Amino acid sequence: MSSVPSHEKGIAETFDDLAHDRCCKYKSNGLTASSQVLLDFISKNGLVGKTVLEIGCGTGFFALETIRSGAVSCLGVDLSSAAIHEANEFAKESGLQDRARFEVSNAASTRQPASDVVVMDKVLCCYPDADALLKTASDSSKELLGFVVPRDEGLMKPAMKIGAALINLVEKLRKSGFRLYLHPLRSIDQLLSESGFQQANKAKSRFWLVFLYKRSGPALSWRE
Repeated sequence: MSSVPSHEKGIAETFDDLAHDRCCKYKSNGLTASSQVLLDFISKNGLVGKTVLEIGCGTGFFALETIRSGAVSCLGVDLSSAAIHEANEFAKESGLQDRARFEVSNAASTRQPASDVVVMDKVLCCYPDADALLKTASDSSKELLGFVVPRDEGLMKPAMKIGAALINLVEKLRKSGFRLYLHPLRSIDQLLSESGFQQANKAKSRFWLVFLYKRSGPALSWRE
C-alpha cells in the first residue's frame, strides 16, 4: 500500500485539529464575509434546483448553506476525516442528511461526480498543486465554478507574500506539514479559460478575492 504524501498528511492533520472549533465558530457567527459573497454570486447566477460539489468542504457549513439557498443536493469532499465527521453530524442536526453527503477524498487525485456547481472556498491556498485541483473542479462543473483565494494582487501583494512567508515559517518550526500557497491568479484564469470557463464575477474582501466562473464551452484540454 502506498504511503500518504507528507503534504496531504499535513493538511489532514491541521484541519483535523481545527474541525470542531471551526464548526462551533460557524454555528455562532455564520459564514465569513468572503464566503457569503461567494454564496451570493452563486445564488444570483442560478442555484435553485442545482447539484453542488464542494472540494475541500471542511465541516460542511458552506455546502449546507447552498441547500438552504435552493440547491437540490450537495457532495462535500475533504482530506480531514475529523472535518468530514463533523460535516455529516451537522447535516443530521440540520435535517439535511438525505440531501447532503460528505466523504474523505483527495480531489486532486480522484475524479469527482459531475455537478452543476463546484465550489472551493479557501482551498487552493492550502494545497501545493493548484492545477490538479482546478482540473478536477473544471472537469466536474457543468455550469458554475466558484472559489476564494488570498488577495494576492495590487497593493496587497507584498503584504500577502510577507504574511504567507511568516505563516510558513511558523508551520515549519512547529514541524507541521501544512503550508500556505499563493498560486498566480493569471495562471488560474488561463487554466480555467482553457477548460471552457469565463470569469463572471469578482469581489474583494479584506484579505480574500472571490471569483465565480461560468462554463462558456467545452474544455480544450483535460476533458475526455
